[in-house]
Amino acid sequence: MIKENSGKIYRVKLDHNFGFGFAEIYDFTDFSEFDGRIIYTFNRIDPEEKSDYDLKQITESGISLGPIRSVSFPGTRGIYATKYIGQRTNFLINEIPVTKEFHGLLNDENNWNNLKKWYRSDKFEKLHSNFVSYNELRSLETRILSSIVGISTKLTMKKIIDENRKVSDFYDLSEMKNLNLFVQLINTYYPLEKMEKLLTEINS
Repeated sequence: MIKENSGKIYRVKLDHNFGFGFAEIYDFTDFSEFDGRIIYTFNRIDPEEKSDYDLKQITESGISLGPIRSVSFPGTRGIYATKYIGQRTNFLINEIPVTKEFHGLLNDENNWNNLKKWYRSDKFEKLHSNFVSYNELRSLETRILSSIVGISTKLTMKKIIDENRKVSDFYDLSEMKNLNLFVQLINTYYPLEKMEKLLTEINS
């Protein structure tokens, strides 16, 4: 891990003027240039932007999403700019996290519980003997790459769900980008019964 680039915390703008969330980056590009940028987001969401932040208050709010692989580091310029607000030294992780992996393609199935060939990334040596039920690794993230914009959208979707509102009232789930983010989110951060109920929004 490249420590000087890790533990950096950024403010990110949510969709639909829903306020601002916070993301923390870890740099493992020394281990993997392709997917070594790892991001966590926090539970804290502010309705308005502020000039000063207490990093401890943000980090103590708890993790909402992550570890998500990012295609790039947060940018501080342009239409999707984030704001760098500080860096901490008591890191969440010091090694690249374990992920869930699927032996095959995820493209045609929105309910990942129906797929049988799941395994943990640290159990790949004897692949076929280490397939497990999806329930055993539901809460692990995948190695699917997301943009900072995609992470902001996923965080917005989670806020909508947790406020008992419908994601389909805010996003067109017939659009592939929105659908993919929604499917990734609900299959990882919600229990099976809740996920199956949320899936009904896709065709509503």
